[in-house]
Amino acid sequence: MLDFALMVERHPDNVTAALVGGFVGSYLRELDQEATEAASVPLSEVLPEYPPDAGAEWGLNPPQPPPGIGHFVRFGWSSSIRAIAIIPRFELSTAKAREVLPTEYSRKDLVFNLQRLAVLTTALAQNPPDPELIYEAMKDRVHQPYRKTLIPGLPEVTSNITPATHPGLLGICLSGAGPTILALATDGYEAIAEDARKIFREKGIEVDWKLLTIAGGSTVEQN
Repeated sequence: MLDFALMVERHPDNVTAALVGGFVGSYLRELDQEATEAASVPLSEVLPEYPPDAGAEWGLNPPQPPPGIGHFVRFGWSSSIRAIAIIPRFELSTAKAREVLPTEYSRKDLVFNLQRLAVLTTALAQNPPDPELIYEAMKDRVHQPYRKTLIPGLPEVTSNITPATHPGLLGICLSGAGPTILALATDGYEAIAEDARKIFREKGIEVDWKLLTIAGGSTVEQN
């Protein structure tokens, strides 16, 4: 199922999280020359709609994908952690969010992120979670500094909402390409979300927010 899904959506971080559930890390194996036929299946970001000549049978019998395209590992997750999705009321295309990213990064910035990633994957499994450890581990120098121009209020939200100012908060960051903000917390959910709303409102942006739990993954039923 994962291999088939990855032939359409070539981002294992999206597919694996949705299909397997939980807190997972993943990567995509590069396709080789023998995978030419399977690789011809349209990718979602290249062809988001059916081709104009598609008939009723289009897509019902896709070629078999090469086995083992996606690889993943499950990380531990503290059951006390909930996720808060703070959702600004405007759209930001992934393509536009990618355009602002540089083609090269400094060694210093990459080391900064890799160090924190290594800590974060273990810190989120600890009981009780350590806010000081997680808040610092969720900082970023690879994409947030460049996308702040596309999301007014992002720097203020991520720097002014902290474990010191909002008890229960563990960490806060831009969720993927945005514009949604992701906060992890064990308590104080409404205060975190409403204070983020105030900051965005000062920038002329209204937001919605949702309190989420970690999903257990998808189930497949055969009729």
